[in-house]
Amino acid sequence: MRAARFVFAVAAMCLALSAAYSAQQARDTRAEMALQAAIKIETIDGDLKAAIEAYRKVVATYESNRPVAAKALVHIGQCYDKLGAAEVKEAQKAYERVVREFGDQVAETAAARARLAGLAGAAGAEGGSTMAVRRVWAGPKTDSMGRVSPDGRFVSFTDWDTGDLAIHDFATGQDRRITQKGPWATSNEYADLSIVSPDSRQIAYNWFNKDSSSDLRIVDIDGSKPRILRAAGDGVNDLYPKAWSLDGRQLLAEFWKTDGTRDMMLVTVTDGSTRLLKAMGKDRSPGGVFSPDGRYIAWDVREGPSLLEIETGREFLLVPDFTQHDVLGWTPDGKRLLFSSDRSGSTDVWLIAVADGKASGEPELVKKGFNGNTLGVTRGGALYYAVSNIVKDVLLAELDPTSGSVVAPPQPVSRRWVGITRNPDWSPDGRSLAYIRNPTPNDSVIVIRSTSTGEERDLHVGLRRVGLRLRWAPDGNAVVVPGLEDGTGWSLMRIDAQTGKATSLMPLSMTVGPYPRFDVSPDGKTIFYIKSPVVSDLSRFYVVVRDLQSGEETVLLEKTIFSVSVAPDGKQLVVGAQADGSQVVLVMPAAGGEVRELVRIDEKEADYRVWPSWTPDGRHVVFAKGLDGKTHRNVQVWRVAAEGGEPQRLGLTVQDLSSLRLHPDGRRVAIETWTGSVEVWAMENFLPKAAAAPTAKAK
Repeated sequence: MRAARFVFAVAAMCLALSAAYSAQQARDTRAEMALQAAIKIETIDGDLKAAIEAYRKVVATYESNRPVAAKALVHIGQCYDKLGAAEVKEAQKAYERVVREFGDQVAETAAARARLAGLAGAAGAEGGSTMAVRRVWAGPKTDSMGRVSPDGRFVSFTDWDTGDLAIHDFATGQDRRITQKGPWATSNEYADLSIVSPDSRQIAYNWFNKDSSSDLRIVDIDGSKPRILRAAGDGVNDLYPKAWSLDGRQLLAEFWKTDGTRDMMLVTVTDGSTRLLKAMGKDRSPGGVFSPDGRYIAWDVREGPSLLEIETGREFLLVPDFTQHDVLGWTPDGKRLLFSSDRSGSTDVWLIAVADGKASGEPELVKKGFNGNTLGVTRGGALYYAVSNIVKDVLLAELDPTSGSVVAPPQPVSRRWVGITRNPDWSPDGRSLAYIRNPTPNDSVIVIRSTSTGEERDLHVGLRRVGLRLRWAPDGNAVVVPGLEDGTGWSLMRIDAQTGKATSLMPLSMTVGPYPRFDVSPDGKTIFYIKSPVVSDLSRFYVVVRDLQSGEETVLLEKTIFSVSVAPDGKQLVVGAQADGSQVVLVMPAAGGEVRELVRIDEKEADYRVWPSWTPDGRHVVFAKGLDGKTHRNVQVWRVAAEGGEPQRLGLTVQDLSSLRLHPDGRRVAIETWTGSVEVWAMENFLPKAAAAPTAKAK
C-alpha cells in the first residue's frame, strides 16, 4: 500500500508540474503576443502614445517574463525618443530601468546603455548642448547603401549574403530581409541604394533584375506589397532613389541614361509618373534631400550646396564652395542645412541657416573631422553616417628571380603615410615607382618615387577625382589613370609625370566606371580593358581592345572576366576569369584567337582581387591563391610558365594582398594590401535649440 501511495504521489506531482509548465507556456505566449501587438501599434499604426501605453501594460502584466519586459521598456524609450526633445527625460527613465533591473538581458541592456550615452546632455533642456558621437552598428553585414528610418529605429541595407533588401534594428541588433530572392547560385538580382519613407513604413530601392535592367521599386517594411514604380527603358539604364518628400507622395530619383548622362527626376509614388527637374549631363550626382516644408530640394552642384525650388525650377546657390562638398540633410525645423566640406583643409561638418531659399549668415562649423557617407537625419535631429575603415598600403619586397624565394620581406614604401597609399606601378626603365595617396576619400595625389634615392614628389592633378588603377605609359613620361573631370565625366587620362597635365585618352562608360580593369599595349597605341554590355549584368564581360587614334573597338573575348594584362612583347594577353565555380588563368593572342587555360584554381583557394600578370621577361604568369579557403588573408603568390606546365609556389605570402607589380629587374616587387570594414555612427545633440519639427503623414 505504501508503495502504491508513493507512486500515486509522484504521478500527482508530475501532473501538477506539467500543468504548471503548460500554464507558464501559455502565459509566455500571451506575453509575446501582447508585445507584438504593441509593436504593431508603434511601427504600423504609427500611434506612439498608444504604443507607450500598450508597452506599459505589457511590463505591468508580464514583468516576470524578463526578456519580454526588457524589450517593452526599450521600445518605450524609443517611442519617447521619436516624440522629440521634450520627452528626453521619459526616454531616459525607461532606458535607466532596463540597465538597473534587467542586467541579465544582454542585448536590451546594451541598447539602453548606448542610447543613454547618446542622450547625455539632452535631458532637462530642449536642444541639449553636449554633442555625442556613438557607433550604432558594426559587423560583417554592415553596409552603407541604405538610409536610416526617420524615426531612428532601423537602417535599410543590402544583405550581400543573398543580395536582398534588409533592415537592421538598432535596439535589438537583429537583421531582417525584406525581399526573398534566393541565393546567388540561382539569381544574380540584388538591391542597391534604398531610402526609407517619412512614416518609416515603406522603402524605395533600386533593383538590378534578371533582365539586365534596373528598376525603381517600393515595398512595405514587412515585405508585403512590392511593386515596380518605374522600370528601365526608353534610353534609361539605371534608376536610383535619392529622397522622399515629407508627405510621402513623391521621390527624387536619378535616372542614368544609356548615353552616359544623368537626369534628376521627380517621381509620383502613386502612379510612377515623372517630371524632369534638371538634366545633369555627365556631371557628378548632386544627391538631394527635400526641405521639410516641401518647397525646395537641397543638393550639390559644382559651385557648392544649392537649393532647387520645386515649383519654379529656379536654383539658388547657398554656399560658394569649389572644394569637395556634400549635402547631408536638413535640421528637423527646416531652418538649417547640414553639409560637409573640406573648405578648411579637412573634411568637416557645417551648418548654414536658410530663409526663403537663401543663406542667412555664414556657415557654422559643427564638427571637425568627418569621414562618412550620410545615411540621413532623423526627426530627432541625429545625423547617421557610415564610415568605411579601408586601409590600403603599398609595400616593397625583393625576390630571387630564379628560385622565387624572398630576399627582403615586404616593408611599407612610406613611413609617413600609413593606410592611404595604393595602386603601385614601376616605370618602364625601373627608375621610378608611381602610386596614389588618398588623404581623403575625395582627394587623390599621384606620388612619383625615385627607386635609387627614395625621394618622392607629389603630382597634384587638376581633376575632381582620380579613380582606382594606375599604369605607367610605355614611354615612361606619363601615368595612365581614370579621372573625373567637370562636365565630361570619367575618362581614362594620361597624366604627364613632370607637369601633372591631364589629357583624356578615352571616355569611360557606365559599363566600365571609375575603376576600370585595363592595361596599355607596349607601343602605347591601344588599350585593353574589361567592359560589360550593360551595367546590371554580373555574368557577361568582354575583353575589348581600343585603338586610341581611331577610337575603334574590337571585342576579343566574352566570359565572366575580372582582369586582363598584356605581355611585355604585346603579342599575348593573360586573362583572369571565372568558370564553373573556379578561377581560371587564360592566355590568348592580343589580336584575338585561340584561348588556352594555364591554371584552374579551386573556388576555396581563388582570390579574385589579385589579378594574374606577366613577369618582366614574359616567360611566366604570376597569380595568387588564398589559404585555407579564406581569400584575401595570407595570400600565396605563384607563377606558371606561359607555355604551360606545373605551377610553382613562390616564397611570398602576404596578408590582405590586393595587387602586385614586378620591377623590370624581376627582383623587386611592389605590393598593395587592402583591409576594410564598414561601421554606422550617429551624431546627436549637436544642433542649436530649434522649434519643433513639422510633421506630415504619407497619403
